[in-house]
Amino acid sequence: MMDSLYQFTNKGSLRTLSLILAVVLTGCFFFNINEFATQLRTVNPLIVLLIVWSNGILWIHGIGFTFRFLLWQILFHPVIGWIVGTISLIWGLLM
Repeated sequence: MMDSLYQFTNKGSLRTLSLILAVVLTGCFFFNINEFATQLRTVNPLIVLLIVWSNGILWIHGIGFTFRFLLWQILFHPVIGWIVGTISLIWGLLM
């Protein structure tokens, strides 16, 4: 079941979505839009680690790298990256 869900997200349009979200999230880190990085200093470090992990997931999926081993497919599933990345972007841009 996990393999079929991973293959469902293995489409060009969803990979483009991942790449665009990764570029925007990385831009927020680098260009400090609305003091995005400053707000992360007051947050629990595990949340910051989760945001960086989701950014890595989005870059990996957006570039086109695919995992064959089931454990890596679970750890780096693009849906996790989309959810955490979207929440962190909304939180960072609204604060």
